[in-house]
Amino acid sequence: MTVRSVQRTSLVDAATAELRRLIGEGEWPVGAKLPNEVELSKLLGVGRSTAREAVRALISAGQLYSQQGSGTYVASATPLSDLDRKLRTAAAIDVYEVRVALEVEAGSLAATRRTAADLKALRKALAARDRADSLPELLDADLAFHRAVVLAAHNPVLIDVFDSFLDAMRAVSADVTTLDTAETSADDLHQAHHGLLAAIEAGDAEAAALATRRNVERTLDQLR
Repeated sequence: MTVRSVQRTSLVDAATAELRRLIGEGEWPVGAKLPNEVELSKLLGVGRSTAREAVRALISAGQLYSQQGSGTYVASATPLSDLDRKLRTAAAIDVYEVRVALEVEAGSLAATRRTAADLKALRKALAARDRADSLPELLDADLAFHRAVVLAAHNPVLIDVFDSFLDAMRAVSADVTTLDTAETSADDLHQAHHGLLAAIEAGDAEAAALATRRNVERTLDQLR
């Protein structure tokens, strides 16, 4: 049996752990800019090279990101899983191919499992989407509506998988929505979403799956 000797925690590891603690406790919330290298080294009581390595470690973990000529910013309050890191760098078409698969099944299940409370939530979410008058508001409302469909499917695993894709969907949605609205009239998009809700209300699983596919595959076709 080969046993490796236990090593003491390095200064870089300790500085990384302290940075992770501060970020996790909200000292620097998501989107906040970290102090520069000199200030950070003084704050942590370590040399600049140690502070630099600690920042690099958290960039690798997906908690921080560096913006050329601007600084380092908080990307996540917690370390990202391998899947999260892959999703953040995934191509839009890869994200949307998986989105089609998830949401078509979710729409079908929602039509047969939705409750009165689900229908109320869906109508409210769609009304919010209809009222959106700016691109950021539309993106948030659109994702909220589609998440409400997934919730109405009443499959906890499907919900968790969909939620794991939310950040990736949001990250690519601005460009995709600009592309989509350039090719498709607002009325077409409006009708597509209302058609999905109508199919779920009617309890028609086949129509809900078809409406969902029409909803998300139009963008996928454009990306291809």
